[in-house]
Amino acid sequence: MTAATAHDAFEAAPARRTAMLPLIGYSVGQIAGQVFRDLPSLLLLFYMTSVLGIAPALAGAAIFVPKLVWGIGSDVLVGILSDRWERRFPRRNWLLIGALGAPAAMLLLFHVPHGSDGLRIGYVAIVFSLYMMVFASFSVPYLALSGELTSSPRQRNVLMAWRLAFTAVGVMVSGGVAPALVQQAGGGEHGYQTMAITLAVICPIALLTAWFGTRAANRGNAAVAAQPRRVRMTPGEAARALLAPKFSVLLGANLLQLVGQGMSYAALLYFLSYNMGRPDALTLVGALVIAACAGILVAQPIWVALAARFGKRNCYIAGAILHGLFYFIWGFGASWGASAAIALSFLAAVGNSGWAMLGFSMVADVAAEEERRAGLYSAVWIATDKIAFALGGTLLTGLIFSAFGFDSARAVAGLPQSESAMIGVMVVFGVVPGLLNLCGALLMCFAPKR
Repeated sequence: MTAATAHDAFEAAPARRTAMLPLIGYSVGQIAGQVFRDLPSLLLLFYMTSVLGIAPALAGAAIFVPKLVWGIGSDVLVGILSDRWERRFPRRNWLLIGALGAPAAMLLLFHVPHGSDGLRIGYVAIVFSLYMMVFASFSVPYLALSGELTSSPRQRNVLMAWRLAFTAVGVMVSGGVAPALVQQAGGGEHGYQTMAITLAVICPIALLTAWFGTRAANRGNAAVAAQPRRVRMTPGEAARALLAPKFSVLLGANLLQLVGQGMSYAALLYFLSYNMGRPDALTLVGALVIAACAGILVAQPIWVALAARFGKRNCYIAGAILHGLFYFIWGFGASWGASAAIALSFLAAVGNSGWAMLGFSMVADVAAEEERRAGLYSAVWIATDKIAFALGGTLLTGLIFSAFGFDSARAVAGLPQSESAMIGVMVVFGVVPGLLNLCGALLMCFAPKR
């Protein structure tokens, strides 16, 4: 019995009556993945500059280096091991490792000891390295599991739509619940520590739910175990697989767009606090996240239907253009008020949900076509996500803020920033992300049609 036969059996008549359970169970795990992905970009840089008083360039570097070194290294290692150990240690069991490590990583990250700036920067860099290792332990196998749950490209769209629906829940937790908890706990270091305790409970629950929900993937794993032992890939084979246009073009477009998304995430609280002059920034961000989640949920069935009619690649391009256009407009609309910001957040999320869902669906298609490389493709895809968010959400954001004169001492004291600093925030939040999304859409024009 081949792996494809096992997958077809999973989608056969008896299994279809319960097919919704693995779809939902698998998708719940995305809550943990989204929280681990978004929280450093949305809150950690702001915490380091506006609570700990660390200069943005130094704070950005303290986050960027662990993401670049430990994040990518851990992704590649877990991807290789999840392929190599698939017979003895099914991919879904990696979720248990993540469930055990997630609470410690989350708690340590926002319990920074008192001391000099050098001590605090060093502590964050070390703990964030651990955080990235924990993230890799579950995020890479989690993505690879999508190819084991179904062999149908169309069904994979449905699976990714469910995944994006729970992405909205994860965005709500990291972008709405977390800032609200900080504010309700009085802000400052205590507020962030209270928030970390709550997330340290939510994340392992989500991963355990995914572990229980993906038991159906064992049918595909049983077929894999019955096959002859796989030959290990050489570095040359791996390079050729990754450079093939069906994967490399998609990866390049995704990289550009994620750099922009990381920048807009990192600059959001700054944009609300300084450019829009909102003293209730931590509250308003919750309303914006609700609007974004609504956009994601409303758009998912529409993108699934459009992709079936016009193709995944074409709809990816349309989503990227919409996302970039609305962020570009939003960057110049600081004076339009909260209602306009909420509307723009909704519209931008409609575009974001399209290219994000279809990007994951297409990489799952590629991984399913070459199962022995599923872990490799997933590892590189997740590593690129982390590179992009590290580059955009920390290093580039911190460097541009510093270049435009953002003053951390004034931020800690609650004082306004200079006009030049606010221009820098606007550039990071709206202009550059908008342009990068349009560049990603242009690059996808060269991708093979799907």
